Amino acid sequence: MMYQKYLDPIIEEFTTGEYYPEVYKAKHQFFEKAGIVFEDDAEFEQRMCIFMDWYLFERDLPGVDLPPIKYFFRKNKDRFSNEELAIYGDFCRTIHSIFRLKRTAWFSQGLVVQDLFSRKSYTVNDGDLNQGFTRGDVFESRLIPFRGTYEFSRGFCFHPIEITSFIQGEIEKVRHQDRNRQTKLILQLASMKLKHLRFHHIDIRQIYNHESKF
Repeated sequence: MMYQKYLDPIIEEFTTGEYYPEVYKAKHQFFEKAGIVFEDDAEFEQRMCIFMDWYLFERDLPGVDLPPIKYFFRKNKDRFSNEELAIYGDFCRTIHSIFRLKRTAWFSQGLVVQDLFSRKSYTVNDGDLNQGFTRGDVFESRLIPFRGTYEFSRGFCFHPIEITSFIQGEIEKVRHQDRNRQTKLILQLASMKLKHLRFHHIDIRQIYNHESKF
């Protein structure tokens, strides 16, 4: 992930010192919606990565009304080099969504994915990740623009392929609504996936259901 060295200073600044208590509050907010994970859960590391992305790219800091990435950009843009202006400006335009893998790009140069909310397609520079994907996969992730291409962020939440129709139907209900409503659905689906992992003996259609009691 070539972009990581540019993201590390933002992580360092906004997760330590005066911001440490804010991370603690954010964790409670996020995992209350996306489902609480424990260290022995199979998806623990992935969920922590998704949380950190949400905290950095989406959650407004109190008193600032900007997420950390946009606040960092605003504070530092006057002393950025042209390259840094482009990189951090792109960091302010990440795409968090539910994607469907359409195919491998020509000559195996990345993956072509479709954003199921906007229906736009993107070619993602995936490095060695393509070995873990199958055509038709439906998953939550974040695309990070970087130097003219897109890269995946570290966190993924893959949903069972047999529940694709349900997910597409739920997305259709909110795809024209505001971003907050769409994010709420993404987190609800992540919570359902976690329940499916814990209650694998229960019919999946009883778990991927807004009226589920599980």
